[in-house]
Amino acid sequence: MKKIFFAIIAALLLTITVQAQEKAASGYSPTSLYTLSWTNSIPLGNLNAFINTVSPAGGTFSGRYFLTNGLAVGFEFGWNNFYKKNPRMTFYGDDGTALTAIHYNYVFIVPWKVGAYYYFLPSAIASPYVGLSLGGDYMEEHILIQDYDIYDTQWGFTMSPELGVLVKFGRYSHWGANVSAQYWFNTNSFSFTDVRSYSTMQGLNFNIGLTYLLR
Repeated sequence: MKKIFFAIIAALLLTITVQAQEKAASGYSPTSLYTLSWTNSIPLGNLNAFINTVSPAGGTFSGRYFLTNGLAVGFEFGWNNFYKKNPRMTFYGDDGTALTAIHYNYVFIVPWKVGAYYYFLPSAIASPYVGLSLGGDYMEEHILIQDYDIYDTQWGFTMSPELGVLVKFGRYSHWGANVSAQYWFNTNSFSFTDVRSYSTMQGLNFNIGLTYLLR
């Protein structure tokens, strides 16, 4: 009887050990996660025609909630500030006056989006994912000439497909890093003169962020 008892105990311990090893190998799938990212943005299309310099002045904050194993929905808001210094030029007014000065182009964008995302390996240390987010954005466009600020503000629709990877700092760590690339475009349009008009802004964002995960 004692031999049978000890055999059962040994079998239970072996089963528990194997299950623990399997769990340790697979880690855990989060129930939600929150990411704060630094964003570098490359202007494309009409935005590139207005400002053709890469912007390191951007960031995003996002939250994602898992519905099933791998499928998540969430929100995201952020900002991008584009800037370009132009050479000295002469500007002529309607009344015949002329102003020669260096001028600056600015674009400030604040997107607000919701989206759906799929993580291919949610319980692994490194999980690649794809996503698509939709929403609106607030946008300001400025041309600064000395003390003159010629500007326009508006809201538009925006859409962003995304590719990324989430890397946990350990199998059971609550912290990780998120790296992603987003192509985005919006329906904003603006015109400073009859000749200089822009519509359907586009860009490519590269995000590097710190993520907090909840089990």
